[in-house]
Amino acid sequence: MAHFDVYISGEGLAEIDGHTLVPAPGQSVHEVVLDRLHGHAEDRAGAVVATVYDSPGAARFVLEVLPDGSSRVLEPEEEPSPEPEPEPEPEPEPELEPMAPSAAVPVATVVVPVSAADTASAVATAVARARATAAARAEVPDPAAVSAPAPATGLPADIAERIGRVNGLAADGRLDEAFADATALRESLTGSMGAEHPHAVEARAVEAYLAHLRGDHREAIVLALAVARIRCRARDGRAPAEVARAAAAWQQLDDDRAVVAHGRELLHMWDTLDRHGLLPPGYAALVGQVRRQVDALEAYA
Repeated sequence: MAHFDVYISGEGLAEIDGHTLVPAPGQSVHEVVLDRLHGHAEDRAGAVVATVYDSPGAARFVLEVLPDGSSRVLEPEEEPSPEPEPEPEPEPEPELEPMAPSAAVPVATVVVPVSAADTASAVATAVARARATAAARAEVPDPAAVSAPAPATGLPADIAERIGRVNGLAADGRLDEAFADATALRESLTGSMGAEHPHAVEARAVEAYLAHLRGDHREAIVLALAVARIRCRARDGRAPAEVARAAAAWQQLDDDRAVVAHGRELLHMWDTLDRHGLLPPGYAALVGQVRRQVDALEAYA
């Protein structure tokens, strides 16, 4: 699997393996990075992995990007292991002249003490960070209040029938079967029409919501963000609702690195919609709550 190193500066520029990326007008640095990694994934017809250093001093995270444009932050146990560096050739030991007994020097053992104050400081920081995270998450609306995607109009009869069957399974509580059928439909449409074709996007939106209902929040955020990203680029009126659905899955993440990385993308999409007059006033409270949580986590990173 191809691996890239990404460095994002505080000036809105990015560097991927030594190549500088400059966002186009109206484009964020995170979008240009995702677009470039998506291009690498498409060229290789497989997933690529990037270690992202998001601004100087920020904690790094590892991002996987697939050829269909979806992305996710990898857990530590999923991160690819670095290739071991070759061990240096051992240098020949110098031959020493025997030391006379009268010149022998006693060897002292040096013990470096660990300050109790340092330990207490680390514990205090961890406790403060946990409190900030819990307080911020308590403010985010209950994800159960997020509605299902609105039924699309103008779909071909065969696709509408398959989506209807998926919805029927979900209504009967057969969420695993519904999710599997939605995934198969999305993969089929993506392969024949492309990931950003409206029909493929509709299928992905249904799949994301079903992942959310099943409690598979990592899968739900990846799918929902992909839908929201496409809707935002198209200046689609459904984009705010798609970002809100992504935020519902985001709320349930328990990996702070993923919360910060995906939270930044949520905020950027809302900011973009606001600049274009597409963000309804009722979303201001949700945006503020997400921003406070991301800020709280970054303050203790």
